Amino acid sequence: MTIKASSALSILAIWLAAVTAVVIERDSWWILIFAFLATGAVGTSAWRRLGLSRLIAIAGIWGGASLAAGTESGAAWVSIFAFLATGAVVYSSMRRDGLAVGAGIVAAWVVVGAAVAFRGDGAAWMGVFAFLTAGASANSGGNPERGVTGVLWWGIAGAVVLIAGAGWAWLCVPAFLLTAGSVGFSDFHLPRRMEWDLFERDDDADRVR
Repeated sequence: MTIKASSALSILAIWLAAVTAVVIERDSWWILIFAFLATGAVGTSAWRRLGLSRLIAIAGIWGGASLAAGTESGAAWVSIFAFLATGAVVYSSMRRDGLAVGAGIVAAWVVVGAAVAFRGDGAAWMGVFAFLTAGASANSGGNPERGVTGVLWWGIAGAVVLIAGAGWAWLCVPAFLLTAGSVGFSDFHLPRRMEWDLFERDDDADRVR
């Protein structure tokens, strides 16, 4: 049995982010506890080929958590949800080549880190919905539209929070919902024609019960 490079690099990304946060803000030391747990989540599947998409997602998750914890020790608790998001990504149905999905997850967590860095730890609770976004995106069956949607809606939410303040952090809720529903980039198509079925009789198979 061999250890896959994508797993080893994911663990490296977790610890590089966590240690950086602690070096900058020592009171955020307990981020290391959840970095350890996240390492276990990855390590128990170190024999699996996680792929570039999961590696990008995990690096983005912990990059955002590190930015938050490294600037505000009161935001170090977002590492709890970074750990949960890591598990959601590792054990998801995410395709190894689903780079768009990985980008959507990264966008959500970068927004969390930037919001805390520029607007204080009052925006840290956005990490809860960044975790939910990660879970929904990673289990979307490789749907790239969900990743693109995540970048779009979380980018808009993050821009508003950075400009207007932490009081607008609630925008992470619709950002998650719109991402989970792939609203903006979906497979929905308008009907091309109308079928005139007003006077047809039901077959047994078509009858509404």
